[in-house]
Amino acid sequence: MKWATRLAWKASVLLALMIMGGGIFSCSSAPSPKAAVGTSAATTTSVPPATPGPAASTTRGGDAGPAAPEYAATPPAATSSPAPGTSASTKETKSAGSMDSGSGGPVPASRSAAPVSVPTQSGLKAGYSDDNEQFNLFVSFLDQYHEVPHVPLDIQERIVLKIQDSEGKALSNALVSVRSSNGGPELARGLSYADGSFVLYPLEYQDMKAKAYQVDVSWQDSRISMPVDRFGPRTLTAALKTQRSVATPLPVDLLFILDTTGSMGEEIERLRSTIEIIDANLTALKPVPALRFGMVLYKDKYDEYVTKDIPFTSDLAAFQRELDEVSADGGGDDPEDLQSALKDAVSGMNWNRTGIRLGFIVTDASAHLDYGQTYTYATAVREAKARGIKLYSIGAGGLPIEGEYVLRQIAQYTQGKYIFLTYGETGESSGGAEGSVSHHTGSNFTADKLEAVIIRFVKEEISRQSDRPLQYDESYISAQRVPDETREATLGKLFEAALQDLSDYSTLKLGQQTRCAILPISTAAPSPAPPAGDNAQDAKELATQSEYFGSQLTLAASRTRLFTLVERKDLQSVLHELELQLSGLSDDSAAAKVGKLLGAEVLVTGILYRAGDQYELFLKLIRVETSEVLAATKAKLALNLGL
Repeated sequence: MKWATRLAWKASVLLALMIMGGGIFSCSSAPSPKAAVGTSAATTTSVPPATPGPAASTTRGGDAGPAAPEYAATPPAATSSPAPGTSASTKETKSAGSMDSGSGGPVPASRSAAPVSVPTQSGLKAGYSDDNEQFNLFVSFLDQYHEVPHVPLDIQERIVLKIQDSEGKALSNALVSVRSSNGGPELARGLSYADGSFVLYPLEYQDMKAKAYQVDVSWQDSRISMPVDRFGPRTLTAALKTQRSVATPLPVDLLFILDTTGSMGEEIERLRSTIEIIDANLTALKPVPALRFGMVLYKDKYDEYVTKDIPFTSDLAAFQRELDEVSADGGGDDPEDLQSALKDAVSGMNWNRTGIRLGFIVTDASAHLDYGQTYTYATAVREAKARGIKLYSIGAGGLPIEGEYVLRQIAQYTQGKYIFLTYGETGESSGGAEGSVSHHTGSNFTADKLEAVIIRFVKEEISRQSDRPLQYDESYISAQRVPDETREATLGKLFEAALQDLSDYSTLKLGQQTRCAILPISTAAPSPAPPAGDNAQDAKELATQSEYFGSQLTLAASRTRLFTLVERKDLQSVLHELELQLSGLSDDSAAAKVGKLLGAEVLVTGILYRAGDQYELFLKLIRVETSEVLAATKAKLALNLGL
C-alpha cells in the first residue's frame, strides 16, 4: 500500500537523522545549492529572505534588459465569445500510456487509515521551483519526459503581457481579450494576476497560423488596444492611462485542494497545526487582506467520497473545526481523482471577484487520467487562467514522475510554482523511489518549512498590490581559487554553471540547434574609482582579465552543448562594417547587430567590473532578432582566478 511504504520510509529517515544528530531538519531556511560549481571550487548562490521596499533587484528573468514597449490607450474595441484552445506538450517513462484509455480501470483494493504521524519540530521541509522563471528548463523537462501520461498543454511558445497603470504599478483583474490581427473570433480571454501578468500561448489558439494579434485590455473605465507581433519581444508592457486603486481590505481567497487518502496524514496534520500561524502572518500585511479559507478534499472512486467541498469562510475558528474533521484514509491504487477535485475547485467554489485567488494542491499521488473525464486538468487550468486563479502544486513524499509532470503543468500554466516536500533531501531526486518525492528541477531550489513557503508566496501576491512590493536580494555564482585545482578548471566549472543559468532562465525556448555567439567581454571602470594616476593601468589590467575570462567562457560554452557555437573569426571585419569598437558590445542593440552579421540567433555578452577584492561579471543572453535580454546572471570571481 502507498501509505505503508511511505511511513516505513519516514521511520528509516528519522532513525538516520537521530544517528547523524538530527541536523537536517533545521528551523532556518536551508541554503540553495543552486550553482555548486564543482566539488573543489568554493561556490554558492545567495538567496536571502525577502525585504520590503525597492531593494536590490534580482538578475533572474532579464531585469537588466531594455524596457518593454509601451502602447498608448486607444478607443475600446468590442469583445465577445468564449476562449477556445488546446494543444500538445510533455516527461520520462515510469509508466508510459495514453490519457485517452477511456475505461475506469480495475477496482482498487481498499486500504486502512494510516496512523497520523506527528510532524517533526521544524515541520515538513518544502523546496520549490518557478517553472515560469526557469522557462527553458521547464520546456526541456517536458520534452525529456514526454512519454509520461498527460493531457496536452502546448506552452512552448509564450508571450507575457505586463499590465500597468500610468505610474507603472501592476493592475490585477484587468480583462484581456486576444484576437488575430486579421479579425475573427476571440482566441483567448482572461484576467490578469496580482503582478499584472497575462500570458499568451499561440500554439494553444485555434488560429495557429496567425502572425500577429490584436490585444484589448480593460480595467475599470480605462481601455487600451495594442498590436502584438507573434515573433517579436517575449515580454510587453501594456500601460493604461489610469491610476490603480486597491480595495481596502483586499479580498484574498486561499483554497487547499487536499488528497485525503491514507498516506497523507502527516501533511494534513501539519496544515492543521499551522493554519493559525499562516493566518497570523497574513492578516498583519498591507494592504490589509480580507482572508477567506476553503478546502476541496478528494480521494478516488470506491472511497468514502470522491470530492468534498468546504466553502470559503472568513471565520478561522469555523475553518479549523472543518479541518479537525479531515482524516487520511482510503485509497488503494496510487493515482487519485485529482481532475474531479480541480473541477470543484475552479468551477464549484464561490471565489471573490475583485481580489486575489490562490489554490494549493497537496498530494503524494499521480492523477487518474483513465476515467474518460471530459473535464480534465487541462480544462481546469485554462478556466483558472481565464478567471485569474493561481494554482500552486505541492508534491509530498512518494510522488512519482507521473505526478510531478501533471503538478508542474498545472502550476506553470496558472503562473504558480511547483513545491516539493524534501524530507531532508538536497539536489535532484529520480522520483518514485521509496519515500522520495519526484523533483526534476535541477539543483536550484530553496528549502523551508511548508507553512513558511505558503506564507511567502501569499505575501508576494498581496505585496504586488502595495506600493512597496517584496524584493529579494540578487542571487549569484561565486568561485575561489582552491588547492589541487587549476585556475582553468575552476573557471570552467563557474562558467558552465553560469551558461546553464542563462539557458534555464531563458524566456525563449532554446536547444542544441540554437546558433549562439559568445562576444568579447567588455569592461567597466572600478567603483569606487582609484586615484587618477592609476586609471590607465587599471583599465589595461581589467582589459587583460576580460580577454582571459572571455576565452574561458567560450571554452566552457563549447563543452556544455547547450547551443551550437557560431565562430566569430570575422568579428573585426563585422565591427569595422558597423563602425563599432569592442567597448560598444555592452549595448544590447549594437551587440544584436553584430550577432545578425555573424549568423547567430542568440548572443552571450558580458561586462567585467573590479569590485574591491573580487571581480564581478554580468552575463546576458540576448535574442538577436529583437535585441531583448532573455536571461541574465552574475558571477563573482576571486582576484587570484585572473591572470
